[in-house]
Amino acid sequence: MPFLLICLCHPANAQPGKIYLNPKSPATENQSRFVDSVRFVVLEPQEGVTIGQWDNLEITRSYFLVNQYSNKCVFLYNKQGGFVKKISYKKLGDDFYPGYDKKTETLRFYGANKNYTLTPKDEIKIELDFNNPRNQKYYKKYTVDLTDPDLEIKKSTPTEYDVNNIIYLNNDYYYRSKAVASKLYKDSAGYELKIYKNNKLVKQYFPYNQINEPKYLYDQGYIAARASQDPETMFITRPYCDTIYKITGDSLYPAFQIVMPLENALPASFFTNPFKNKAEWDNFRQNNNWMYRQVYQFEETPAYFYFSVGFLYNYGIYIYDKKRQIAYQNSKIKADSTTFHINVLSGNNIVRKDGFFYRLLTPDAIRESFKPVAGKPAPEAIEAIANKKSNAAVIAVFTMKN
Repeated sequence: MPFLLICLCHPANAQPGKIYLNPKSPATENQSRFVDSVRFVVLEPQEGVTIGQWDNLEITRSYFLVNQYSNKCVFLYNKQGGFVKKISYKKLGDDFYPGYDKKTETLRFYGANKNYTLTPKDEIKIELDFNNPRNQKYYKKYTVDLTDPDLEIKKSTPTEYDVNNIIYLNNDYYYRSKAVASKLYKDSAGYELKIYKNNKLVKQYFPYNQINEPKYLYDQGYIAARASQDPETMFITRPYCDTIYKITGDSLYPAFQIVMPLENALPASFFTNPFKNKAEWDNFRQNNNWMYRQVYQFEETPAYFYFSVGFLYNYGIYIYDKKRQIAYQNSKIKADSTTFHINVLSGNNIVRKDGFFYRLLTPDAIRESFKPVAGKPAPEAIEAIANKKSNAAVIAVFTMKN
C-alpha cells in the first residue's frame, strides 16, 4: 500500500526521521521480542476497593496513584504496593478530574462551579477577562499535597494558569495548550502553543486564525507533551499534524514524522473549507473514521517507539521497531511464556517513568490470560490471583529491549 506524508507542518529545510505506520497492519510478534526485566508489584487488597480495567494509573514521586473515575475515587499505594489511602472526590461535582503536577507534587481538581451552567461561549468570555473578580466565581479548585502525610483535599483559589490551561513543561517552563475558533475573539491571531517562563510569555508557535479556523470551528485542539530520553527535552505533538517535535527550553524543532497510507490522510479541503455546522462535522468524522488526527502518548527507547494515535473516530496503540521499520498494533502482540502468557502491553493503561514502563493489571485480566509454564514457577502472588485465592490488582513493571 502506498504511503503518504500526511501534511507539511514542519520547516522545509528540516529532515525529521520517518515513522512508517499502517494503522491496520496485520503484523504480529511475540511480546518477549519487546519487553524485558518484567516484575510484578502486587497492590495490597483493601475491603471495598476493586480495581477495574478502565482505571488509570499515574506514577508520582512517592506513590502509585490509581484514579477510578467511575466512582470518583483515587487510591494511593506506596512503591512496594502497600495501600495508603482512598481519596473520594465525588462531592466536588461531575466536572472535576484529578491532575498530577509533578513540579509541586500535588493533585489538582479544577472545574466549573456546579451552581452555574456555562456554555462554550461563556467559557471563552471568562477566559478573556478572568482577572475580573466577577468572573472568578465560575470555577473552583481543590488540591491534595502529596508530600503531606494527611493527604487531605483542601480548597484552593483558581488562577489564570488554571482557566487558560497553562501546564508545567519542565525546568522553569510552562505551556499553554488550547486551540478553538470563535467569533468572540477580537484578534484573529491565535497560537496553538505558547511557552511561559517565570509567568512571562516568551515564545509562540503554530499560528492559526482563532476566529474562523476551519479545523477548530467544531473541534477544540490541544498540544500533547511527553518526556524524552533527555531530561531537558520534551516531545510535542499537535492536532491534525503528522510531525512530532522536540522542545528544549523554548526552542522547538521537528524530530519525527508519521508516514501513513493515503486512505488515512485528510483531504486538503479539510484545512480550507469550513463545515456548515456541527452535524456536518460529526457526519464527516463517522464516515472517515480512520483519518488521522493526532499522536498522543509518545515514548522513545533505543530500539522502539511506543505511541498512541487518535483518528477521527478510532484509536490505536503501536510499537514501532526502528530497525525493521515496522509498526505493530499492541492488540496483535502475543503474550508468551516469559510472562506466563500475561499480556503487559495490551490496553491503553501503560505509563512510563524514569525509563520504566508500568501497566496496571486487574485480577480478571490475570486470570483470563495466565498459563503455567513447565519448569518455571510463577510468583506466589500471581498464582494466588490466578487460582482466585486473592483479588489483588498488579502493576507490571518492565523495560523495553535494546
